[in-house]
Order: sequence, then structure tokens, then C-alpha cells
Amino acid sequence: MIALNQPGLTSGYVHFHNSTNKSAWQTVRLPIHCLNGSEGPTTLILGAMHGDEYEGPVAINALAREVDTKALVGRLILLPALNVPAMMAGTRLTPEDGLNLNRVFPGNPLGSITQRIAHWLSATMIPLSDHIIDLHSGGRTLNFAPSVLVPETSSQLSLATAAGQAFGAPFTVLINEDHSPMTIDAVAKNLGKVLVSSELGGAGMLTRYTATLATDGLPRMVAGLGHLPMKEDAPKSQYVRLPTSDEFLICDDDMIFVPAVDLGDAVSEGDILGQGWFVDRVNTEPKTYFAPYNGWVLCFGGQGLSRRGDVVAAIARDAT
Repeated sequence: MIALNQPGLTSGYVHFHNSTNKSAWQTVRLPIHCLNGSEGPTTLILGAMHGDEYEGPVAINALAREVDTKALVGRLILLPALNVPAMMAGTRLTPEDGLNLNRVFPGNPLGSITQRIAHWLSATMIPLSDHIIDLHSGGRTLNFAPSVLVPETSSQLSLATAAGQAFGAPFTVLINEDHSPMTIDAVAKNLGKVLVSSELGGAGMLTRYTATLATDGLPRMVAGLGHLPMKEDAPKSQYVRLPTSDEFLICDDDMIFVPAVDLGDAVSEGDILGQGWFVDRVNTEPKTYFAPYNGWVLCFGGQGLSRRGDVVAAIARDAT
């Protein structure tokens, strides 16, 4: 672990013991950068909580090289590859224990590697931070219109929303997720911290657009939290609300989904969103999916093949 109070930029690793069949005395090393400027707040910035989400690691590493600590107010603690084992495997879950890092909070100090990383964040890093930026994309199985997510229950909703809109993603989304009690969101809420996250594309891909959006947007968000001067105005971001999961469109059977609209499109109730084709059967007609209400297409499944129970689409409502 590096010192977190040294002036300027300090870089190194956080070490976690991990004994596996392949390596009895393995050390998992999480890259960490700490940037200290003048007196001010602390923001913890996380990438690759899931290993198939690539925009965060790129943007955070770029930020570590870009920030002039002489102009920095406060402290930035950067963890660009929080789940190194999953990232190097290109998987959502940690290969060693099969766990989802963002579903095991607050973690367990005596648990598996995923649980111990979650506990370290919950017990050590989040308490010393004022703000948390947790960068995600849709991974391999979801694809989002690039969005910044703001928990609707945030104790400092106006600050979180302003920071989200400073990022400049096409959408700033109010969320209240059903599974939040097991995520980092709950830890941040219980400790009174400001948390902002993102969904910057997906389908297991990093594109020129999403990489540029992330690397341009992250410094603006950091500026929106008061750490840096704002160098440029952010692109306009549509302010929307994502309904709870009972309003998502869910796949009833294995199929190939063919969209009829694009991510980010405005739709009206009853508009056709796409069709599911049952290509393994000779006598089953395709199923048409309709927009359940007016809104914007925020998310589709990330792969052509959708399995029973998968999310087919999620439509965001206007939040203004």
C-alpha cells in the first residue's frame, strides 16, 4: 500500500494474498495512484469492478497522467483496475471464486479474494473519501446508451447530479436499484458519501466514442466536484429516471433479439422496440416487443442471443 498523504503523485500497488490451485502464495496487486494538491475533499475513483468493462481503466489511467497537482484542490485516489483477476480474464465475475465484486459489499475480511477487496474498500477507502466515482459499462451482456448514474436516495443529490451532468454523457440517470443493499452504493449511502457511477456502452467492447467520452468526461466530473477548474462546458445531458426492474422488458424464452430502434432513441408508448426470433424452431412466430411508456431507449441486451430471464430492453422516463 502506498502513502496517501505525500504531495504530488504517488503510484504503486495494494497487495492481497490469494492462494489458488495454480499459485499457492500468489499476490494479487491492484494498481493505485494518489494525487495530493492543496487542502480540500477526497474523491475515490474506481474502474474495472467488473473485468469486461474497459472505459473506466482507460479514463482513470489517463487522468493520473493529466492532472497537474499544483492546480489540484484536495486529493484523488485512483484504482483503475479494482478487480485485476477479472479484468485480465475479461470476465464480469472474479475467476478465482466466481463472485461479483459489486454484489458482495460490505465484504468479509476473512473471505475469498473478492470479499476481501470489498471489505478493504468498505472499511478503509470509502470512510476516508468524501466522494466516490465508480465507472462501469454494460460488460458483455448489456449495452447502454452512455450514461452517468446518480442514486436517487443520495444525501447530496444536487451535488451528485451536478457532477454527473458535468461528465457530459448523453444521459444523466436517476436510479434506485433493487439490488443496491449488496453493492458499493449501500456502503456509500450508509457512510453519507456522494457516489456517482456510469454505464458507458457495453457488449464487451471499447469503442473510440466511449473511450473518448470517458477520458474527456472524467476530468469534467472531477472539476464538478471542486477539485479542478472547469476548462470547458459539458455537452448537454438528458436528465432521466430508470424505473425499477419490474418495468424492464424481460426475455421469456431463448431467442435472437433484433432491435427496431437505436440506443438513446426517444420512443412513445406502443412503439416497436424490436423482435425476438426463435431460430431453433420451425413453427414459432417472432415475438414483438413494444415500448411500455414514453421515454428513451437506455439499454438493450449486449449480445444477439438472449436467454430466458435476460433483460431485453430498459426504457428511461423523463426526470424533469
